[in-house]
Amino acid sequence: MGGAVLLACPDASAQGRDPAAAEALFDAGRAALQAKDYDAACPKFRESYELDPAPGALLNLGDCEEKRGRVATAWSIFRQLARDLPANDDRRPIAQSRAAALEARVPRLTIRLAPGAPADTAVQRAGVPVGAGSLGSPLPVDPGEVHVTAAAPGRKQKTFTVQLAEGAQIELLVAPEGPAAAASAGPALPPRTAPQEAGGSPRRTAGWISAGVGAVGIGVGAVFGARAIGKKADAEAYCDEDNVCLDQGIKLQKQGVTAGTISTVAFLVGAAALGTGAVLVFTAPSSGQGSAPPRATIGVVPGGAVATVVF
Repeated sequence: MGGAVLLACPDASAQGRDPAAAEALFDAGRAALQAKDYDAACPKFRESYELDPAPGALLNLGDCEEKRGRVATAWSIFRQLARDLPANDDRRPIAQSRAAALEARVPRLTIRLAPGAPADTAVQRAGVPVGAGSLGSPLPVDPGEVHVTAAAPGRKQKTFTVQLAEGAQIELLVAPEGPAAAASAGPALPPRTAPQEAGGSPRRTAGWISAGVGAVGIGVGAVFGARAIGKKADAEAYCDEDNVCLDQGIKLQKQGVTAGTISTVAFLVGAAALGTGAVLVFTAPSSGQGSAPPRATIGVVPGGAVATVVF
């Protein structure tokens, strides 16, 4: 599901126009959408728009993409509608509110060349070239697994895999295979190393503390997750079957999105803390044995969280 966000709105002048076929595809897309068959509905709306670029097809495509979890794609569609529709079109405020509600849910991935990587390194994300202007910029990406490759003349291509949750903001350092840069490539999470321990007890103590923090985080995530579900259910009373909502419905949807984002972050941080605690407890040396502790890092950013443990 992850990958580069593809603009769903190609240049209409470059497409063959077929309004009759577009209408049939739109009707088929609406039927599939009502049946919650989003994987069937979304391509029909997309092709309908390409054959006859009507805003209604694009609005339904954005709704469909959001429902199947492609929040970055949906966000870009609603933003385009909000920008292109006339000011007096009553669909414009709907597109604006939908884009605003999705803003915090869109994952963003920042790709940088690792120190020592060749200057002519070619980077691709999901098969799409990442140019010099994109390197170092937090770009929106649909949630899921994203594959990034780095290659350079005389070096073997290396593939990096990143798992992006909704709202996550992750920075990735990439470099092709090679002794100069291989050691520095990977998630850009600066480790914080604990001092050398003479025995296992301090590490176990730290592990239990970390596990406690994780339990609290998961509890907070559960509370806000339930709140998000409740707000969404409340909002449905103010929205019609096309998800066109009154002001109160839009307000409740935004509150639900905020609660859902907090829930996601809390679950991620809680799970990371539990994992770190387990590592510290189960890898603690017995009394009298000295060993370097694992370097554990939990990185929390606005709208997301990432974690790593390095041995």
